[in-house]
Amino acid sequence: MTLHSCCFILLLFTWNAAAYGPNQRAQKKGDIILGGLFPIHFGVAAKDQDLKSRPESVECIRYNFRGFRWLQAMIFAIEEINSSPTLLPNMTLGYRIFDTCNTVSKALEATLSFVAQNKIDSLNLDEFCNCSEHIPSTIAVVGATGSGISTAVANLLGLFYIPQVSYASSSRLLSNKNQFKSFLRTIPNDEHQATAMADIIEYFRWNWVGTIAADDDYGRPGIEKFREEAEERDICIDFSELISQYSDEEEIQQVVEVIQNSTARVIVVFSSGPDLEPLIKEIVRRNITGKIWLASEAWASSSLIAMPEFFRVIGSTIGFALKAGQIPGFREFLQKVHPKKSTNNGFAKEFWEETFNCYLPDESKNSPASASFHKGHEEGLGAGNGTAAFRPPCTGDENITSVETPYMDYTHLRISYNVYLAVYSIAHALQDIYTCTPGKGLFTNGSCADIKKVEAWQVLKHLRHLNFTNNMGEQVDFDEFGDLVGNYSIINWHLSPEDGSVVFEEVGHYNVYAKKGERLFINENKILWSGFSKEV
Repeated sequence: MTLHSCCFILLLFTWNAAAYGPNQRAQKKGDIILGGLFPIHFGVAAKDQDLKSRPESVECIRYNFRGFRWLQAMIFAIEEINSSPTLLPNMTLGYRIFDTCNTVSKALEATLSFVAQNKIDSLNLDEFCNCSEHIPSTIAVVGATGSGISTAVANLLGLFYIPQVSYASSSRLLSNKNQFKSFLRTIPNDEHQATAMADIIEYFRWNWVGTIAADDDYGRPGIEKFREEAEERDICIDFSELISQYSDEEEIQQVVEVIQNSTARVIVVFSSGPDLEPLIKEIVRRNITGKIWLASEAWASSSLIAMPEFFRVIGSTIGFALKAGQIPGFREFLQKVHPKKSTNNGFAKEFWEETFNCYLPDESKNSPASASFHKGHEEGLGAGNGTAAFRPPCTGDENITSVETPYMDYTHLRISYNVYLAVYSIAHALQDIYTCTPGKGLFTNGSCADIKKVEAWQVLKHLRHLNFTNNMGEQVDFDEFGDLVGNYSIINWHLSPEDGSVVFEEVGHYNVYAKKGERLFINENKILWSGFSKEV
């Protein structure tokens, strides 16, 4: 390999690290490093790059409290494993976690740093540089959230056989191991969910529906599978529309016109919350009521959509939810977050400011990456939501339990538990390497990998053969497609009589293990149509 090639890789890594300043990552050293990708923001600000000067990194906007909770679940799991006397004893897990801002470009920007470091480690560069502050390779990545983002990330990580364990990407396309060879997930794929949607429609004897899907690798395959299932059941589809959070106003208006003029009362939606939000806002503005919404898992409990001001329009929502898990001690861990105590978590500062609507002076004034961020905060501007509302300074003594945000909603840990399970899956794969007996290993002639020099592809091999019991007493083993089979809860949106918030009442379940015709159970007595009526 030439010196020029080595320099290029080093420059690539250096550029990527510079693009992510101290306040834009959570990072902790360890013997083995896990990467993480989480949507700490819902999107990025639209910016026209005229290229008259060096392009600037786009600004992430609209803070996602749940995304921060999912990130915290990863850190909690790692700290719990590091404290365990039996799981990876005498080994310390570290992490490097980035914000995807719910976009492919930001996710790839972060993934490049994972890949670049692994590539540097595979080249003996001692003759070119003396790296005293060496960062170990990222041997596995937890994430991402949206299927479209995970697809892009998987294409890149797969080139280097770096295992990727997603906690929320459910597109059935990702089960294709010829294309996504290093992708695994702790969430069921959408094959069963689309079938379950058709089963619900058949159960209520509805036969005239409309469909809406996100124009991405989650929405398109999901709604395509639903259409196949609907056709088998003689369910007619009046319209099929595609949407995106980046759709312009004219496109949104056209879709709303179709919905308003359709005689279909039931609308099946395969989308995420951010992609659906612009459409719902316009439907609410026009006050289009009387529709029944059937929600895929990605938006069935979305904090962007499940809002009291939208309830008159979408109060009849029936949706799918993942099975909830238990994480003992997680509630207390969430309450301990503090920008001055969470020194390894560069996202804690913005979380504090968004939670209490105040600003903390930026202590890293000399950092170029934080210069513009610091300027806005010194003036008391709310950078997190991209608003210019004045904010008072934070005291640092604010009480996290005194405010209600999705961050502290730990009653049903679904995605958070999937994150927790993803970290433990990687840890158990490493444990299998650690305890491997020579002659009984998974590699050539029964050899074992060296835990002190473990490489990403070796971890991937062990993940494919993983079998362990989780903290809830359930067996965890990925199938040949890298999937975990799971069941769904069926929820109905209600208004809380206590505070008027939207709550998700469990009204049934779907068991994918049961025989065909026996998988669906619905308790009709619990369902409220339009938020108040018992009549279907």
